[in-house]
Amino acid sequence: MKFLRLANLAAIALLASGCSIMPNNSFFIPPTEKNDSPWVRVVDNTEQTSIYQTLNGKRIGGLIRSSEWVLQNTQDRGMPKISGEKYDIDYYETPLMPGLETAIVNVYVESKYSCLITASFIPEKGKKYQFQLESDTLNYQCRVQASEIVRDSHGQWKREPLQNVRYSAKEGNGWHPMHSGR
Repeated sequence: MKFLRLANLAAIALLASGCSIMPNNSFFIPPTEKNDSPWVRVVDNTEQTSIYQTLNGKRIGGLIRSSEWVLQNTQDRGMPKISGEKYDIDYYETPLMPGLETAIVNVYVESKYSCLITASFIPEKGKKYQFQLESDTLNYQCRVQASEIVRDSHGQWKREPLQNVRYSAKEGNGWHPMHSGR
């Protein structure tokens, strides 16, 4: 009985994580880049993150990666790097279509704990954004840091908190409790 329950939990975790070995997954297909395209960088946890945009009332997009078996699948497309930040972890850069409702869906699964936070915003032409899911497994909490990448007065790139973003978590962009699968 206990084995059956564990097998069921494992199957649910695979389905919830968007595991690419399962059929019927949809994947995000980057739009054609234009001179004024907005860009987004998703930092870390790319194997369980999805990007969706709403075009003419239809939600398009999906997972940004097709494999959880590869630990690093960085897609560096030339977005500006922030001075002092390390880029040795996995990240994904892509253009977006401007002016469309956009959702970055972040999922984190660790053992029996998980969290899901959706950050929604409308990207503006020519702007650059960064979204990063942070997890605190000691306190069983997570959060998403949504930023706009801008130049400071010295011409250096820096992150500023994104103002017009809506989070699915009740706590907004603060720490959100993880959920237990048991």
